Amino acid sequence: MVIYVSLLGKNVLLTPHSFERLVERDITIDEVKSLLESKESQAIFQKNGNIRITNGYISAILRLSGSVLYLVTVYKD
Repeated sequence: MVIYVSLLGKNVLLTPHSFERLVERDITIDEVKSLLESKESQAIFQKNGNIRITNGYISAILRLSGSVLYLVTVYKD
């Protein structure tokens, strides 16, 4: 599954793990898209190369691999 994030001008690919977490944690694709497109969300660059984006309610972990941006996991804060 792919989410287009207009603020980034990129597609974000969901990993099988992240899709399972969305279902398991009752988080919608629209909530994730809103999180990623909001200028109010905060991005934190982690030492392991991942990017954590949070709005205080939902957090998403992204990983850039080459030119592809992957949604690794998502959870409620």
